Amino acid sequence: MFKRILVAYDGSEGAQAALRMGIGLAKSPGTELYSISVEEHLPRYAATIGEVEDARERIDEHFRALTKQAQDSAALQGVDLETVVRQGHELQAIFDFARQRRCDLLLLGSHGHRRVFERVIGSTSLSLVRLASCSVLITRSRMEADGLGGIKRILVGLDGSPLGRLAFRAAVDLAILCAATVVGVTIREVSPLARAEEAEWPYVAQLGAAAQEHARAAGVTFEHVTRSGHAAQAIREVARDAGADLMVLGATGLEHPWSTTIGGTAGSVASEAPCSLLLVRSPHALLHVDDIMARAVSSVTMDAPLAEVVELLLRRNVKALPVLDARRHVVGIITGGDLLERADMGLRLSIKQELDADALGDRLRALARSPKSARDVMTRHVHTVEGSADLATVIRLMAARRVKRVPVVDQHKELAGIVSRADVLRAIAALPEPSEAAEHELSTAGRTVADAATTEVPVLPAEAPAEEVLERVLGSPLRRVVVTTSTGTVLGLITDRDVLARSTPETRAWILRMLMGKGPRQGEGHAADRTGTLTAADLMAPSLVAVRPEDSLAHAIRLMMQHQVKRLVVVDEDGRFRGLVDRREILRLLAGE
Repeated sequence: MFKRILVAYDGSEGAQAALRMGIGLAKSPGTELYSISVEEHLPRYAATIGEVEDARERIDEHFRALTKQAQDSAALQGVDLETVVRQGHELQAIFDFARQRRCDLLLLGSHGHRRVFERVIGSTSLSLVRLASCSVLITRSRMEADGLGGIKRILVGLDGSPLGRLAFRAAVDLAILCAATVVGVTIREVSPLARAEEAEWPYVAQLGAAAQEHARAAGVTFEHVTRSGHAAQAIREVARDAGADLMVLGATGLEHPWSTTIGGTAGSVASEAPCSLLLVRSPHALLHVDDIMARAVSSVTMDAPLAEVVELLLRRNVKALPVLDARRHVVGIITGGDLLERADMGLRLSIKQELDADALGDRLRALARSPKSARDVMTRHVHTVEGSADLATVIRLMAARRVKRVPVVDQHKELAGIVSRADVLRAIAALPEPSEAAEHELSTAGRTVADAATTEVPVLPAEAPAEEVLERVLGSPLRRVVVTTSTGTVLGLITDRDVLARSTPETRAWILRMLMGKGPRQGEGHAADRTGTLTAADLMAPSLVAVRPEDSLAHAIRLMMQHQVKRLVVVDEDGRFRGLVDRREILRLLAGE
């Protein structure tokens, strides 16, 4: 469940309750527990040096006693606790430590913390709840006296969203620890004037049934409640009616599943929660750009000759080069698309990698004669991101700007690295995988492959001649065709690179000219004379990676990274073609668009 837990501790009653909760959770094997106390600044006005030294000593003694009290409480329960004291702004100190230790749960007391945690969840403490990059648990009511033992009924919001599913799994895990009952609540936000039968949502029963089965398999008692009305108000009412000791909610809903900031419903519930509250955030929120970016980045100046740019791209096997000024500030970026559009390169970089040494040398010598430099072909007004930005920020930027790579800059705006779409998806694929049963039972109402699939890709039978294959590949924006049997079963996929890689010495030059859009030379004859008896079956890739429409996006991402492919073929249970899913569409869904 949670492996690195941080307790915000100032010795108050609320902080002690949060510490007891943390100690209870830290008894699980492999869990690390930390507490942080934030030291207030010394008095700004002092009459003598001695007064300053006395104040310093009183503060030091206070925090020595505070940390010893926390450590003694943990030791009595057989739990190791690492205590830290930090100076500075309370919120920033807690944020910084949580990020440094990659904490996945922050525990707060509902009372105490003179300036951070107010008597009720008010503006300052709500800012901490809103802005923390990890899950947050605010202790209240019976939990304050008994810790985990005070949790007997757990209310969890069921809305079918990705974070809703994470929240449900957290609720079940907690229920196992506490021998508690889980109450799932689904809110139907409909007009009060709607008739009852119009208000029924088909997936409400499905959500309840899936949750019931998952809870039963875990040995947890489960109840399902549905209400109509305003979501936040209805959730609070159900919590009171059900006698809930703890509410568990996803920090965001369906619209922004990977956002680090709190959603409207969760924020409204947090501000007036009638009991303790756990807001669950995705593990993605714990990742930052500098955790996943490439650091050894090749770059060029604006005056770099065009041939040098292309040679560097090919030699380093990279797809983009940031263009820097004298201060190492990013002033542009050069991608394969820029070279095709403004450098008359003719072929994509991946196609050039299929050329033999002689052909490649000829292409580079032709580019060397060009008077153009990096400044002539680069894309200007480049969007950059700082390394401290969270994963959700770069996902939204890539989706909104439709870019595959974003330069990363440091606090001085100097180039520090580059982050690609593949880096983002690789990081997501490496996150802990939910259990197969939980993913199967609870994924149907969330984001699936069907949400990201497109059918706008040519489909050809296996016996289609190579001439037609090349024509359809060149006419497709994706530069791909799907190969099927006469009954529609998918056999493989063909790209422009596949066509070139499987060409013969007699057809290679002709295919290159076709890929460059130059067409056959005069007198070369019909295309079939060049391609002979080759068919789609001869040209397609030897292996195929496929997914089902009902598979989760997480599963599709893992397959892409495992097999190092950019697109997956979508097939039904009979192996028939149902679409193609690519990285761009997956990223768009992750961004909540």
